[in-house]
Amino acid sequence: MGPHGEEVDRVAGEPKVDAAVIAALLAHVDETVVVLDGVGTVTAASPGLRTLLGYEPETVIGRSLLEFLHPTEIDELVESIDRWTDRSGTPRGQVQTVRAADGSWVKIHYDAVVGEAAAPLGAMVLTMRRPESADAERNLLLQRLLNEDRLVRLASAFLHVPVDRFDEGLDRALAELAGLEWVTRVSVWSSAGTRAVRRGQWQAARNAPALALPEALRHEGSHILRRLVAGEEVHITSVRHLPDDWSKERGALERAGVRSLLAVPMVHVGTFAGFVMIEVTLQEISFDATHLSTLRSAAAIFASALARHEIERELDRRARTDSLTGLPNRWAFQDVLAAALARVHAGEHAGVSVALIDLDRFKVVNDDAGHHAGDQLLREIAARLDARRTGDQVLAQLGGDEWLLLVPDCPSIDGGIAATHDLLAVLGTPFEVAGRPIVVSASAGVVHVAPQDAPPADAIEVLRRADVSRYRAKELGGGRIEADDPVIRARVSDRLALEADLRDALAADRIVAHFQAEWDLASGRLLGAEALARWVQPDGTVIGADAFVPLAEACGLVHDLGTRILRDACGAVAGWRAGGRLDDDFVLRVNLSARQLHQPDLIPLVHETLAETGLPATALCLELTESSLLVDPDRAVAVLEGLRELGVGLAIDDFGTGYSSMLYLKRLPLTSLKIDRAFVAGLPADAHDRAIVAATLQLGRALDITVTAEGVETDEQHTALGALGCERVQGFLLARPEPAEVFAARLPG
Repeated sequence: MGPHGEEVDRVAGEPKVDAAVIAALLAHVDETVVVLDGVGTVTAASPGLRTLLGYEPETVIGRSLLEFLHPTEIDELVESIDRWTDRSGTPRGQVQTVRAADGSWVKIHYDAVVGEAAAPLGAMVLTMRRPESADAERNLLLQRLLNEDRLVRLASAFLHVPVDRFDEGLDRALAELAGLEWVTRVSVWSSAGTRAVRRGQWQAARNAPALALPEALRHEGSHILRRLVAGEEVHITSVRHLPDDWSKERGALERAGVRSLLAVPMVHVGTFAGFVMIEVTLQEISFDATHLSTLRSAAAIFASALARHEIERELDRRARTDSLTGLPNRWAFQDVLAAALARVHAGEHAGVSVALIDLDRFKVVNDDAGHHAGDQLLREIAARLDARRTGDQVLAQLGGDEWLLLVPDCPSIDGGIAATHDLLAVLGTPFEVAGRPIVVSASAGVVHVAPQDAPPADAIEVLRRADVSRYRAKELGGGRIEADDPVIRARVSDRLALEADLRDALAADRIVAHFQAEWDLASGRLLGAEALARWVQPDGTVIGADAFVPLAEACGLVHDLGTRILRDACGAVAGWRAGGRLDDDFVLRVNLSARQLHQPDLIPLVHETLAETGLPATALCLELTESSLLVDPDRAVAVLEGLRELGVGLAIDDFGTGYSSMLYLKRLPLTSLKIDRAFVAGLPADAHDRAIVAATLQLGRALDITVTAEGVETDEQHTALGALGCERVQGFLLARPEPAEVFAARLPG
């Protein structure tokens, strides 16, 4: 450790634990343990050395292991150590002749721990014992336990391995088989049609076979493969003694320096799935039952792992592929984009561009020709786009009628826009769907990320920016490509923040109803009030409906907002009525949005609200804009008839500013109209406004429905409306929208 406790760099084989700590540990060990560094020098020894060989532990520290070995066995030990270079596992039951303290030569058995397992203490840790304690039966049991342990570690190599890192688990498993001391190369092969494909291999750093294995072998290419495919094991104790008709195999193995070979087929669900093969270059091996049992078990583990991996890989492929078009899906694209961004931020690429492409008015095709035809069109579009992209571009299906295009190593956004233009050129030729030609166009948003951008953008951020630009292209009429614009992006961010605040406000009951009175023009009597949504900020500031209701419409909150105002307003008015503070003919007006009008639960909601609050249906009038009726006129008529059956009044708000039609006035069960403030504003000077207001008042009288003029702000307007015969008015001249408690304070009683 360094002077401040940090670990310092050490040469290979030097202990990572302080020598004094090792000595303290070994002092309490009964066995004879010796620790060596990378050059074979003794760095620590246990007291058991005194009993085994007569040495005091401190007298051997700093001496070379070679001093204690019988001269005739030094080469054999060096060769054994050489075989264990870069292997995992533990050599067990080795025999060596060593010099005792009295000068005699003694046979000892030793087990060795090498590699990473020994690294905290040194390069090698030896545990030694006398031969009489290691009889044949004990060695056999020990070997069996070691093999079982090896197989457990081999199987564990595949546990919790991600599908894209399976080869790492395979390498670890093969390294466990390499723990068999005599192995110089082990390989695993999977069956693919008429060939065997090499999936992985391990070979010793020294003494490995001289020839590299091919990537694939034909099943009929050799006696070895034919026997394995037939389910037979191949035991070659001596390559030299192969029969004459195996001359091809003998020649190849001898050129590789292989002296013995053992191969075992892998079988999965009764079918040949490949094989595991061990090659030996050091000596000829007579493979015994232990060898065969180990390799058979290993083959079964490999077969199961490979089969499971194929299933997982297919599931992963399906999870990352769009089922309709066969293109990569969003998740696969995000991974590719993340890798591309990493290269950009590392300065390896000049930049990357991403385009989000969205078909214009695709819903029309689905509604007109049906979803089956729509799916056919999407498949054909995807095929054309994919055929158009260049080799290094990536096209993915975002979902529905949206695609993503990645242009790697792209120096500027102009390159991304040009690539998107080129891709979308394929849409110029009509598609034939359901027997007729269909011409489609698309809108796209393009984003570019450069190495100097700060802070670095991630994949999610890039896709968000592309979506903002695509949305902008749609807003501008479609059929165009819009580049990422920081100003527009900031507006969208502000809108998203406002949306989040609006959600919080709804949850915290800060969206409330304010009431603006409606009066009898001639007498000044209170006839009713309109409930208007107001957003009360934490500091008490009040925001009008125009600032947030369109946002609520866009983000799907308007139904919740409208329900809140309806319940609160009905509850307040019902309470005032019950207290005798309102006349029986007082009418509460509540606005309905287009989205609310087409909610399937609107009629039950109104019915339940009236029942819960105790407000009579005749005291409620729901106001709709003309444009909301055009979304689905037939459904609108049915819903309004259902509301009228409850006894609720119905009004057209802002009459004359939308798509006014006498046919609608004839079909709809209306009880009142409201003249828009745009026409009231011109009174009394504007002749056209006077004519429109007069006509609307006459229309109301003819249809026997009430007419209210809103937006009355001046005495002149008030007087002009009276002269035209208007009976009901509303506006700032008479009363502004007020909180419920302020409005109630003005009521009698």
